[in-house]
Amino acid sequence: MKIVGLITEYNPFHYGHLHHIQEARKITKADQIIVVMSGNHVQRGEVAIIDKWSRTRVALEHGVDLVIELPFVYAIQSADYFAQGAVDLLHKAGCTDIVFGSESGDIQSLYDIAYCIKENKPKYDQLIKAAMETGIRYAEACNQALSSLLNKSIVTPNDLLGLSYVKAVVDNNFPIQMHCIQRTNDFHSQEIQQISSASAIRNALKTNQDIEHTLPNSQLYKNELFYFEQYFPLLKYKLLTTSSNELKQLHLVEEGIENQLLKKIQDASNMEQFVTSLTSKRYTRGRIQRMIIHILMNNTSKEIELAKNVDYLRILGMNDNGKKYLNKIKKDCKYTLVSTFSSHKHPALEIEMKATKLMSCISSNPTSIIESEYKNIPIMITTQKDL
Repeated sequence: MKIVGLITEYNPFHYGHLHHIQEARKITKADQIIVVMSGNHVQRGEVAIIDKWSRTRVALEHGVDLVIELPFVYAIQSADYFAQGAVDLLHKAGCTDIVFGSESGDIQSLYDIAYCIKENKPKYDQLIKAAMETGIRYAEACNQALSSLLNKSIVTPNDLLGLSYVKAVVDNNFPIQMHCIQRTNDFHSQEIQQISSASAIRNALKTNQDIEHTLPNSQLYKNELFYFEQYFPLLKYKLLTTSSNELKQLHLVEEGIENQLLKKIQDASNMEQFVTSLTSKRYTRGRIQRMIIHILMNNTSKEIELAKNVDYLRILGMNDNGKKYLNKIKKDCKYTLVSTFSSHKHPALEIEMKATKLMSCISSNPTSIIESEYKNIPIMITTQKDL
């Protein structure tokens, strides 16, 4: 059987994502499409524009058979940790193939780079360390190391993330075949067209532009939407009432940046201003935003480390095909299949609850958001209709 995995966020689900699903099924002749999807917060360090249950339903209505949650402890991390967690879950779910989008569409080049890094790991790490000591960002340091080892470089975001996926497979010797398809739009374009970038659509929604032609389920976005900047009052209070010593214990608060956090927050009047003031040659916007989410949740580095060894697959939704597949693998799956929040105990699930409570703080219906975390069971659909 061809069990094909997709690593997604669907923030929001647009026609580019539909193209991804359709092409994945076409090029692999998939018997099953399994999605591992970030929950209520996404890798860029932002709150998802709508909740994970709504995004799960949209995915199932457009060709996905099974949706598994990517735990917060993996999702709100740098590309390598994000990829390692996602690929491991898809491997445990029995995936034979993974399909992702990239700017180049050149899977062989990504394989060449991944094997080169694996075979020259000590030298590669040494080159990265030396480059970062000059004050440059990790991604740029990696590119300098690649240029030195292989005379190649990767600069576009989805190629960089794709390389992380391929490295996770290569480094762990997973029996998974990787495929990439070329993206159908410019990753940084803010232009609204039928296939627009997720960031362009989020911006259009924020400014009340017409996005009906860009989203398969546009009616979902006429209800409550969530934006990262809504966290700013909470963040300001948190930072103004926390000491630098306390901040240093929190995940991603490193290298003395706690002092900059306490200094910059005093004059910042909104989230955009605050994040921009901290973004630098060393710290990307994504890293700053991920750090902010961990600060808001009071996640210590120790707590995140303890929660990283996830041993479960949390099922968010499925169709009939996905249900049959779960029944087939449940006896042999090395990870516990979790369909209700209370059925499994793990530090990562406790952090998931904290993340949902954080989201509830900016909701007009906080009780509903919190209850959805521990009351909801996997969404079930059949032939595009609810059971």
